[in-house]
Amino acid sequence: MFALGAAALVAACSEERDTGNETAERARQMRDVSRMLDAMETPPKPGAVATRPVTQPMAIDPDTPAKAAPDDVSVPLMSWAAVCAAAVGLTGVLALAWRRRKHRAGKVTPPRVSIAPAFAPAASAAPDVPSSPDTPMEDAAIARNPTTPEWTYQRTAFETPSLQLTLEPVDLLARPVVAAEGPSPSLITRLHAPGTPATLYLSGDRYHPSVRHVGTHGNDFLEWETILRETLEAPGDDGRLARWLFPALLCLRAPCLGRKDALASLNEAVRFCHAMFDDSTADERPWWRAQTLRAELARLTRSSGATRLLALRELGSDADDDQLPALDAWVDVHLAWSAWLVGIAAKERLGLADQICTRLSPIAPARAARRRAEVMMRRATLLKGEARLADLDHAMSLLHAAMGEGDDPVTLLLFAECAHRRAPLLPPDEAAEACSFALAHAFAAGQHAAWHIASLEMRIAIQQTYDQLTVARTPSDIITALRRELADARALLQTGPA
Repeated sequence: MFALGAAALVAACSEERDTGNETAERARQMRDVSRMLDAMETPPKPGAVATRPVTQPMAIDPDTPAKAAPDDVSVPLMSWAAVCAAAVGLTGVLALAWRRRKHRAGKVTPPRVSIAPAFAPAASAAPDVPSSPDTPMEDAAIARNPTTPEWTYQRTAFETPSLQLTLEPVDLLARPVVAAEGPSPSLITRLHAPGTPATLYLSGDRYHPSVRHVGTHGNDFLEWETILRETLEAPGDDGRLARWLFPALLCLRAPCLGRKDALASLNEAVRFCHAMFDDSTADERPWWRAQTLRAELARLTRSSGATRLLALRELGSDADDDQLPALDAWVDVHLAWSAWLVGIAAKERLGLADQICTRLSPIAPARAARRRAEVMMRRATLLKGEARLADLDHAMSLLHAAMGEGDDPVTLLLFAECAHRRAPLLPPDEAAEACSFALAHAFAAGQHAAWHIASLEMRIAIQQTYDQLTVARTPSDIITALRRELADARALLQTGPA
């Protein structure tokens, strides 16, 4: 700005110079411009009085005619500078305003999308209004437009309910649908008929299933025992299945009986297994060996102290068995035996069970992995800290190998239990993830009717652990809902005399 003012002043002064004394006049004007610029750039000090610069008189040649000089040249020069500065500033402001106006005019703001047409009735739409050219038309062949929703009024819980009268009671229980068969239904159909809801379930292999009891009363035991006794001598698959289920039913019924009746039922089951083992073929003998071991185990469970230990030693050794059913039964024997021991003795018994799983692995890898996971989980209860967590992690990896693509409810519950045991040994974030994993598997196992109550019990225990974590800031009402569901499920199974 000062440079432009200086240039303008120089130009103004050059027009007023004297043609006779050109050199002296130019020097005087340049000196005055320099003094004026110095005075404009350097503000006066506070309290100082502005004085007019004293101009040194110049020597005038007497031969040169003198030209009247203005009294004060600095005043018009400062006016020219102010005018030039104002002009330049105004030009800049106008240029900046023009540039902003041009930039704003080129920016296009998209229109807002309105959802009002979605709520308008179809009849009020104007068919003759053309659509926007920027909106592409949808091909009818690939269109999946939902139908226009019908808006209805929904009553809320805050309103006064209207009076409802039920003239007849409504039965909301789901009744099992039995397929219509010929004059002689199969054994499985007859077993599924008694009891609504059922308290006895079959699971496992079609020819060698296991029996699972759910509930507190034994009404179905009487029904099943009557049916099985009537079919023991039947030929074919029904007779073979009845003979296989009969000793398992007698052993499962024992806890619901008194001491004398329970011992009689268990003795009958053991005698029946020995008789079937002697009369069985080579293919069926390993299965009846396993059934005999489990019946003996159920009978000696009713004993106590030294009598039980002596009975366990009379079972023999697992070295004589090398088939899948018998080895699997020996794992049950060693697991039960370890539960009656403590300390090093229990660990040694679990070590024998682990050795049997190693022998079982070449025959049935998935089965061996699941049984070894049970052994690791049982051994983890005898350990603490990092050693306990290591065994539970090993059990989790074994269960992953045993699960595969199936949805066995027993393996699902083992998954849930193992993950639940790991949760207290992990940091809060990892513990919450373990609880979520356990809840998912427990819920999946509960989809099977025989494991519904066990699933609810497991979910309640897992939810209590989850609510105790630091990540769960506010306790939820999930436990209350689960306990109510469990009470309803148990109430359905407590009808009849115990």
